[in-house]
Amino acid sequence: MTKFNHILVPFDGSGSAIVALRTALQMAERFDSRISAVYVKKTDDDPLAQELKSTLEEISQKRNREILYMHPVGKMYKEVVKTVSEVGADMIIMGTHGISGFEEFWIGSDAFRVVSSSPVPVITMQEAFRKDGFKRILAPIDQSKETRQKIPAIAQLAKLFDAQIQILGTTKYSDEESERIVRRYVSQSLDLLDKEGLTADVTYALGVNIAKATLEKAKETGSDLIIMMSESEPSSGLFMGSNAQQVVNHSEVPVLTLHPKDVGIAITGY
Repeated sequence: MTKFNHILVPFDGSGSAIVALRTALQMAERFDSRISAVYVKKTDDDPLAQELKSTLEEISQKRNREILYMHPVGKMYKEVVKTVSEVGADMIIMGTHGISGFEEFWIGSDAFRVVSSSPVPVITMQEAFRKDGFKRILAPIDQSKETRQKIPAIAQLAKLFDAQIQILGTTKYSDEESERIVRRYVSQSLDLLDKEGLTADVTYALGVNIAKATLEKAKETGSDLIIMMSESEPSSGLFMGSNAQQVVNHSEVPVLTLHPKDVGIAITGY
């Protein structure tokens, strides 16, 4: 993640999709990025496709920025992921409605499928998000080896938005070895941020539900962006760990989800 040259926004005209497009436009202005919007039609003659085209043209004229619009037919998540490669997008920003009930999982939703199968980073956000940019970034640092790979993205976005950084050292285990690993990873993360001229406030939540602790910390600190690795459970074997699922499902603030392959770096020797 060095620059967002092309941002893709799944767009169905809903309130959360409009919020996602607004955020994409804000980022595009800062990065001078291109923007594409995609609406996946249910049928060839889907009447909403033309309505959305008119809406996007109006927004494009107001913001003086071109928005490329595509409207393929098919399954939503498959067509969105396909469009990423077709247009050369390097980020997806999409709206989501979230779910109620903390223990519920979002396995069947299109939004979850996009996040879990996307080849590029994805920011998900709900309609209630009304801020301009991200001023407080929260990053849970857990026991997984991949957890520190989010630091370059944190540094980039913190510089872009002049944001404060909050690090939450956390693990679901309460034994001394797990705590030692988390504290070491937090220390290494702080060193990486220091090399970028950045600092962070640090708190710990050990022996807890990581997702729940992350959401509570976001609310407590007034965070407006959470950055997660898609796999945040050591050796779980899941492409997208349950902690990342729960945070994306339930967060009232935007969540940037990164797959280890998105980051393209490895931190070794620790």
